[in-house]
Amino acid sequence: MAVREFTAHDGRRWRAWDVAPESIEPLTRSEDYLADCYRDGWVVFESFDGAGKRRLYPPPYGWEHRTDEQLEDLLERAEILQPRHQVRFRGDAVIPADLPPSVPLRVADEIPRDRDGDIDLRYLRVVRSFAYPRDVVWRATVVETDRDAAPVLRFASESRIVDLANWPKDWVDSSDDRLIALLKDAERGTGLSASDRAHRTDDPGRDAGAR
Repeated sequence: MAVREFTAHDGRRWRAWDVAPESIEPLTRSEDYLADCYRDGWVVFESFDGAGKRRLYPPPYGWEHRTDEQLEDLLERAEILQPRHQVRFRGDAVIPADLPPSVPLRVADEIPRDRDGDIDLRYLRVVRSFAYPRDVVWRATVVETDRDAAPVLRFASESRIVDLANWPKDWVDSSDDRLIALLKDAERGTGLSASDRAHRTDDPGRDAGAR
């Protein structure tokens, strides 16, 4: 995972990193459009003060080697996630600035959103993978363990499953380091054993390619 830091012309400092999802399987037809956008990954831009966040897809070739000025150009092209409720103009239409430009106008209003108005990425069923320690591969995805219970962020390796009940809704944009930190938070609770895992059908590592 490449990480760059740069300063925009207005003096604001940004950090950028690329995200490569292992798989995406949308649950709704409207989410199909987002899935097509994000399957090849994206670049996350986050301001140092935490007030600004953007997402650019697909990751431009060699983006991590570009100059600060070129990174700022990419920043301007990216979808605006924070601050919320920004808009852009597409012809005579006004669309949410957090949507990729390839999403058809007729679909924009059908994209699932949460109570804060953010795109609800749970419906994309994103699976992220990372190594921790170096030779152990973990897969993370949101699963519903019970109809009456809130979804959990599940981390699964070859030998363990660990669930995190209180997880950030923007976890899909996390750097590998942040995913490791979330895994450590989950490990402070109780994970499932390998034998328990064999009987769970909602484990992100059971299917080929982790879904």
